[in-house]
Formats: sequence, C-alpha cells, structure tokens
Amino acid sequence: MISAELLRQARHRAGITQRELGRRVGRPQSQIARWESGRVEPSLETLRRLIRACGLELTYGLANYDDSYRPYIERLLELTPQERIEDALEREAIFGEIRGAA
Repeated sequence: MISAELLRQARHRAGITQRELGRRVGRPQSQIARWESGRVEPSLETLRRLIRACGLELTYGLANYDDSYRPYIERLLELTPQERIEDALEREAIFGEIRGAA
C-alpha cells in the first residue's frame, strides 16, 4: 500500500490527472487507478518510472536498523492530542532558547 500512496502523492504534487500520467508512461488511466488504489502493486522500477513522469525522483537506500526512538514514540502515543501539542511547544521553547544562545 506504500507504493499506492507514493504514487498518488507524486501525481497530486505534479498537478496532473491519472489520464495524463498514463499518457506520459504509455499506460491506460485504468491501470494508474489500480496502482493508486492498491489493488495492484507496481514493480519498484515501474514505480520509479511513474514518479519520474511526475517530475519527482524516488530515492531509496539501506540504513542500519535503529529503534532508539521507540521509547520516546511510545510515550508520545500515550498522550492525548492536546498533550502532544503542549509537549511539542515546550520542546520548541527549550530548543529555541538553545539555538538563540549559540
């Protein structure tokens, strides 16, 4: 489903229709719709070509697995939306002071 969302976002950012994207890559609009809905998943190379046709570049690479942020994320998920906003504002105030002192 990630490829469907990436494709839809790329097309929207390009400001083009499914029909126009299909025209650019030589595929029917119905195929673009199937990819965007997640009913069919394009190959990685096809996805890269589709995103390039939107004037964007799909980049990827390998990185070491890092779950050091997991406890922090889990703590934030326990907060209410309002508490998350307050936490973010508090952190911004602290980091803003640090940046201002530098």
